[in-house]
Amino acid sequence: MSTVTRIVVVVLLAFASIGPAAAWPDRPVRLLVGFQAGGGQDVVARILAERLRLQFEGSSFIVENKPGASGMVAAGIVLNARDGHTLLVFGDSYVITPLVNSTVRVRAARDFKMVSTLSEGPIVLLAAPKAPFRDFAEFVSYVRANPGKVSYASSGIAGPQHLTGEYLSSELKLEMVHVPSRGGSQAVADLLASQLELAILGLGPTLPHIRSGALKALAVTTEKRIPQLPDTPTLAELGVKGFTVTQWFALAAASDTPDAVVDRLAKAVAVALDDAAVRQRYDEIGYAVATSSPAALTDKIRAEELRWKKLIDDRGLKIE
Repeated sequence: MSTVTRIVVVVLLAFASIGPAAAWPDRPVRLLVGFQAGGGQDVVARILAERLRLQFEGSSFIVENKPGASGMVAAGIVLNARDGHTLLVFGDSYVITPLVNSTVRVRAARDFKMVSTLSEGPIVLLAAPKAPFRDFAEFVSYVRANPGKVSYASSGIAGPQHLTGEYLSSELKLEMVHVPSRGGSQAVADLLASQLELAILGLGPTLPHIRSGALKALAVTTEKRIPQLPDTPTLAELGVKGFTVTQWFALAAASDTPDAVVDRLAKAVAVALDDAAVRQRYDEIGYAVATSSPAALTDKIRAEELRWKKLIDDRGLKIE
C-alpha cells in the first residue's frame, strides 16, 4: 500500500467514525422513563430534554413515561428500538431489582451503553408527627425496646431506601417492619397521618414537610450534611460508620448505539446541566447535578451491584 493510499484510508476511517455523531440527531429523540410522570426521575428527564433542545437547534427531545415492572417496560423498549434515538433515563432500581428478582434478566451495565449520570440526592430518615422518638438515639433505643413493633415506609421494595432500612436493621441489631408504598408521595401521606412511625425516603417529597415542622428529620445518608438540612446529622456523625448512599439517576442508550454518538451525547449532557438555573431546579426537588463519563458511570453501576448484592444475600432479600 502506497503512502498516499494509507493517508486516504486513515482519512476515510476518521470520517466514518465521526459520521454518525455529526449527523445525530436526525430524527426526534425519545427519553423513556419507566415510572409515572411527576416523580423525581420524570422531572430530571424533562429538565434534561429541555436543555438538550437548546443545544441541538431544530431537534426534538421528547420524554415518554412507560411505567411497569419496576421500570423494565421502558428498558425493554430501549433495548428493542436499536435506532440510536431512543434513550433510557434510569436510576438505582435498575441495578437493585435484578439482584432480588431472578426473573428480571436486564443488567444495566451489560445490556446498555452508559452515557452519563444526571443527578444524585440524599436519603432521609424521618419520624412521624406522633412517633415516640424525636432524634436518632431515641429511635434506636425505642426500636430495641420494642422489637418488631416499629414500621418504616419506603417508596417501594428493593430500592435504596428499603435497603438503607435493611442495613440499619443489620448494623444496629434492630427489628423493624418494612412497609413499601406506591411511591414517595404515598409514603409521605402515610407518615403525616402517623400510620407508621418512621420513613426512609428521598428528600424531594419530604422537604416541605420537614421545613414546616410536620416531619422530623433524624439523619441523612450522605457523606456530609446537606445544605437544605444543615441541622440534620449524617449517619456517620451518629456512629454508623462506612455507610453512605445517595439516590441517583442516569442516562443510557441501546447497546448498538455508535460510540461516537454516545460520546457526543455525554458531552452535551455535561453542557446542558452545567447551568445555575438547572442546579436551582434540581435543588428544589432534592437533587444535585452530577454528570460523568460513560466509563465512570459503568464503573459506578458495577460497584453498586457488588455492594447491594452482599447486603441482599446477607439479609435473604429475594422476590420471585
